[in-house]
Amino acid sequence: MSIGTKKEKIALAKDYFLSNNFSDALELLKQLDSAHPENPEIKLLLGVTLLRSEKHQEAISVLNQAIKIQPDIHLANYALGSALFVIQDYQAALSAFNREIELNPEYPDAYCGAGCVLNELGNYHEAFKAGSLAIRLDQDYADALNCISVALNHMYELQQARNFSIKAINLDSSNANYLHNLASIEKDLGRTEDAIQLYQKSISLKPNYSDALFNLSLIYLSKQNFLQGWALYESRFDIEGSKDKRAMHQFNLELAESGNILLRAEQGIGDQILFGSLFNKLQDLKEFRIYIELDARLLKIFRRSYPDLNFVEPHFLLHEDFLECNLGSIGSVFINKSESLNKRSESFLSAEKVKAQHIKKKILKTRRDYKICGISWHSNAKIGKNKSVELDSFIDILRIPNIIFINLQYGIDIKDIYRFSNLNGVEIFSFDDIDLFNDIESLFALVEACDFIITISNINAHIAGALGKKTFLLAPFSRGRHWYWHEGLNKSLWYPSIQIFSQNAVGDWSVPINEIKEKIIEEISHV
Repeated sequence: MSIGTKKEKIALAKDYFLSNNFSDALELLKQLDSAHPENPEIKLLLGVTLLRSEKHQEAISVLNQAIKIQPDIHLANYALGSALFVIQDYQAALSAFNREIELNPEYPDAYCGAGCVLNELGNYHEAFKAGSLAIRLDQDYADALNCISVALNHMYELQQARNFSIKAINLDSSNANYLHNLASIEKDLGRTEDAIQLYQKSISLKPNYSDALFNLSLIYLSKQNFLQGWALYESRFDIEGSKDKRAMHQFNLELAESGNILLRAEQGIGDQILFGSLFNKLQDLKEFRIYIELDARLLKIFRRSYPDLNFVEPHFLLHEDFLECNLGSIGSVFINKSESLNKRSESFLSAEKVKAQHIKKKILKTRRDYKICGISWHSNAKIGKNKSVELDSFIDILRIPNIIFINLQYGIDIKDIYRFSNLNGVEIFSFDDIDLFNDIESLFALVEACDFIITISNINAHIAGALGKKTFLLAPFSRGRHWYWHEGLNKSLWYPSIQIFSQNAVGDWSVPINEIKEKIIEEISHV
């Protein structure tokens, strides 16, 4: 059959496309586009084929041309939104999906696309609405059901989220993303064994699924299954949005023939302090010259505490042969079971003693017999809202007599603390001359000046633990709980001086706060 006419060529290109023969479809559609550059149908077909071929920038360019030629063309804006979503240009993707909805209000895919974008933008209520509109048009639309589930999960409607996720999986049990979403919900509900099975199943369907691999590693580590946990922990560099880069080598002492090892910094200050608890093991490796990158704010502290190691700022250039590894990978060599963390010293970092004594003297100027308690309640991290506590939740603790409470909380307006104190008849002492975010050396001294610490899981927990300071840690039930506050433990494996007080349910801090209050009263009464 002759395929010389435009119509016949378009029909053949569609056949190629439907049989997933995208290379032949592209070749034919590019010929057609060159011959008919003003034909919006050909540009739409070419744009969609480029999208399916994962040539996203080309697809965006061609689809924009189709829309310019014929602004009311159906499906072009949806395809454009899909391409923009993949390259994470979410605002532009949302605009494209909304234009498709205006042109094609009965098209459920456009609502679902908008809902997925809104989830990425953190607008979960609107995402739920968009997903619901898609379901109204197609009640068996699995992607839309999953979109609604994701939104509900972020809105803390975990049981409803679970129900929608199960509906999506019942429609398509081969979709790894649906299984991953349900695994995350089960984890947040405290059903870690179910979560493990679902993560494993999603990985069996999508072996390089980095998010599932990483989340599974965190569960294993939280359950002290270090062997499997560390192996999967390397997937942290592959997850979407990771700012850290994988070093050239896995940490392996047998490969370090030159005697030089460079550990590249990764993650935040708290994580760097955590892994710093293993530096005594590095210090014992006398046959190696070890360089360790750290956040510049930590350098002075670690140089004082580990004089035999070489601490440098990130992006340090070593003009010798060396084995380049990631700092967070050293756990796989030194910690293979929980017993590896036993018999740890109470402290492994030291504060500047003179500065700490000066601060303590200033605090106790008029109340020499009082105890000093540092307090911290907020985190700005991505998961910060899940582990932060409202300051007024501490009011009963703040009214315990014979304690001076010291503000350790960074990133807040001190005027708000004064206002809170005056309103509630309590006192929280703040040092206006210490930058709690940038001046980490002074923050160490301030923590050292305290008798004990009350904090959520933020940098202050790591500083207090590293100094061996008695600490009462508030840990979330599941969501927002870091793996190193291991599941089921009331005392930290990594920091022996930290006692862990956990939520019994998501969002409810009343039980652990009351437990801390009773613990403090009990300890003070025995002094």
